[in-house]
Amino acid sequence: MKAIKINSPLYGHVTIKEPVLIDLIKSPALQRLKKIEQHGTWQLHQSWKKSHHFSRYDHSIGVMLLLRKFNASIEEQLHGLLHDISHTVFSHVADFLFNKDTSKHSYQDDRLGKAFQLQGVNAILKKYGFNHTKILSTSTFPLAERDLPDLCADRIDYTLSDPWAKVFDTADPKKILKDLTVYQQQFVFKSRSGAQAFARLYEKHNRNNWCKPLQIAIYTISAQVLREALTKKIITKKELYTTDEYILKKLGHTKNPIITKKLQQIKNLKIKIVSKKTAADFWGTSKTRVVDPYFLQDGKLIRLSKVDPVYYQRVAAWAAKVKKGFYIKILN
Repeated sequence: MKAIKINSPLYGHVTIKEPVLIDLIKSPALQRLKKIEQHGTWQLHQSWKKSHHFSRYDHSIGVMLLLRKFNASIEEQLHGLLHDISHTVFSHVADFLFNKDTSKHSYQDDRLGKAFQLQGVNAILKKYGFNHTKILSTSTFPLAERDLPDLCADRIDYTLSDPWAKVFDTADPKKILKDLTVYQQQFVFKSRSGAQAFARLYEKHNRNNWCKPLQIAIYTISAQVLREALTKKIITKKELYTTDEYILKKLGHTKNPIITKKLQQIKNLKIKIVSKKTAADFWGTSKTRVVDPYFLQDGKLIRLSKVDPVYYQRVAAWAAKVKKGFYIKILN
């Protein structure tokens, strides 16, 4: 089997020789993710640029490469590579479409096992002697998966690899990565400055990308579009597991006035945060994220919050604000 050579902007040139990884990377399950935008329907807004493009495939490969860089087992690399194959079109817009609680981005996680089966992943894993139940486990792999506020490969990669970060932060992702190490089976930083640089970048993603009220509004309206399309049978639920491009083409061809109007609204969307429910078009929230990374000092693990309480107070206050939600008024 011919090796795969990957040239990653963050991790450099890497050659993949393991047949199981090669088969999975070439599989329809992984290849589909090339056309699933990490930023969901931000891509429809006028502020989004092609230089911001970051696919679920890019991220999945990135998680695997990060784990590989730190000598994680092949099983843990498989877990990292496959953790996003259950994503629907437009990524986390599905949480706004199907979940009553949009503060929990759990829709794709809850369907990962089923996706393994339906997309042929189980068959590939079995072919090479791997147990799909073990690969699915979120408690077996301490580098790939950890609860907030700790670091994990998934969290690290989507923070450092996202090209949109260049718009709102001057940090050098390669420099931050160089300061990362593994200690006691977890990702930590070698220095306080490394931990601070990562935490600052993560915080800016929160404010400018993941939890920005404009994003919440875009996702809310996008969910309304998909709900209308599903109700009127313009698309099927099964088609949500195709690609962004496929669904956008179908939506673009429809003569449904509600869908046409809302898609145009998303493109030019302008909003205002108001203080009263009666003045708002809707209330919205999103998943709040706060990291408090460890760093090494004199051979001991120290939380960033212990030496920088101002940072932690600031991000905790922002998280509380997002959790409380926003009354959003549309201006266009």
